[in-house]
Amino acid sequence: MAKAVTTRETASLVMSDPRFAKDIEHWGAYQRGEIPADWPLLFIVEGRGLLTTDGEAHRRLRLPVQRAISPRRVKALRPRVEEIVERLLAGLAELPPGEETDLRAGYALPLPLDVICDLLGLPDDGDVRHELHELSAAAMNSEATVAEVKATVAERFPAALAALIERKRAAGDRDDLTMDLVDAMDAGELSEAEVLGNLITTVIGGHETTVNLICHAVRGLLTHPEAMAAVRARESAGDDPWPDVVEEALRWESPTRHIMFRYATEDVTVPGGAVIHAGEAVLVPIAAIQRCPFTFPDPDTFRPGRPEAGRHIAFGVGAHRCPGAPLARLEAEIALRRLFAAFPDLTLVDRPPVRVPSLGINGHHELPVVLRG
Repeated sequence: MAKAVTTRETASLVMSDPRFAKDIEHWGAYQRGEIPADWPLLFIVEGRGLLTTDGEAHRRLRLPVQRAISPRRVKALRPRVEEIVERLLAGLAELPPGEETDLRAGYALPLPLDVICDLLGLPDDGDVRHELHELSAAAMNSEATVAEVKATVAERFPAALAALIERKRAAGDRDDLTMDLVDAMDAGELSEAEVLGNLITTVIGGHETTVNLICHAVRGLLTHPEAMAAVRARESAGDDPWPDVVEEALRWESPTRHIMFRYATEDVTVPGGAVIHAGEAVLVPIAAIQRCPFTFPDPDTFRPGRPEAGRHIAFGVGAHRCPGAPLARLEAEIALRRLFAAFPDLTLVDRPPVRVPSLGINGHHELPVVLRG
């Protein structure tokens, strides 16, 4: 019922060429009624939201988010990101020497979660933010039943966000992404379902992927001592290696596992000569493609500064390219620079990593480390 692409060139074509649509109505098997009603992903890909629309509908839904995280706003967020990082590092510094800690839970997760909640204007309330993360994880859990995922995405998540909107209305809140979306709804530009769908996408995309980016970068450096030594040498020479570390982390372990789905609106010949026929669905296994040896020589080696690193497509390509890419890069660069400055002897606990069960998210349950001996 679907094909998967296997090279960076074909993936880029599928994600950017207008002959591949996001609207499920272009899927031949769906049109013919061949998709079972209990297929776990059906209600998600059937939805009419930011990730499943094309053209003007997509632009209308994307614009408020794009405005909220414009390059100017992202630049203005730097002091807030630095403040959160310093607070989290201060907490880690209180741990006794030699004690194991989960860097994912104590550092990589709360940073982007706090930043995206600040952007959304959500309360500085640990319980609220914890609930939103739990809902995000539940929504992306591929081991959950269809009923459980439906309950999360269609009921629990929207209900939690609707309640927050009402609280913000009552408080007279303004000037944040949530109220920008609410204003668009009040003006008749967005429906309530579109506002809630946009918020869900922003909450999940605004922190889950950045958590993985930070963790993958740390794991890459700590499992490749030559890369860590090169980073230290560049710093000693007065260079800033951290943007290159972030780009290589995005390439080496994409924060996203798969991009689902594109539908061919006509027959398309892709690089290599294969044909994707009109009506076929295409899956982009982006984490695997980032290890494509035709594009990235020695792909399993973590090597910041490799000349082809900029060719990664971790944030997507084309109209659906992640609007939060500049913010994710900013958070990761600050988080990594300050972490390794604060804990230069940081070591990874020698325990096999366990991946999160998700078709969409490429991450691990934990990042066990010892901060100092």
